[in-house]
Amino acid sequence: RDLVDRLAQYLRDFAAGGGELLASETPFEVEIPLPPHDGEGRALLRGVVDRVERRADGTVVIVDLKTGRAEPRTDKAVVENPQLLAYQLAHDAGAIAPSAGLPAGGAELLVLHTGTAKPYLEPRQAPLDDEARERFIARLQHAIAVMAGTRFAAPYEQHCRDEHAHGVCRIHVVGAVSAP
Repeated sequence: RDLVDRLAQYLRDFAAGGGELLASETPFEVEIPLPPHDGEGRALLRGVVDRVERRADGTVVIVDLKTGRAEPRTDKAVVENPQLLAYQLAHDAGAIAPSAGLPAGGAELLVLHTGTAKPYLEPRQAPLDDEARERFIARLQHAIAVMAGTRFAAPYEQHCRDEHAHGVCRIHVVGAVSAP
């Protein structure tokens, strides 16, 4: 019930501020260019955005709803957030139909478990500039190259330490065990 009340407060504030919901649960697909030396093939980045909002200033902000307790809570914490970067890349490519061609206003998380008296937090990622866009595409290209590979390194020193995926362990080698 508390999360519903917090979301309802956000929606009231959003409407009072002159915002307009353009779409919700909207799928997108963006082709990621592969470096020329990587041969033939293509890579697609696909996803679904929670909310596409036009703010009172006319810009489009992509909003991702978060209900977890360990979500980023500051603008600084989402500067390199790959999920928000992917949404912005999709918007810039015109892959989110309701917002195609409209000016970008960035992306943000709508965090409902705030740990504060505030009903919600909105850590915001600035609109992509050319440098940020190229840096993110390079990150994607690196991930694509790794996933297309035939060998994968198992970083066992990070075994089961991901706070967002507890219990999802990386592949690793278990050392031999011998009895005394």
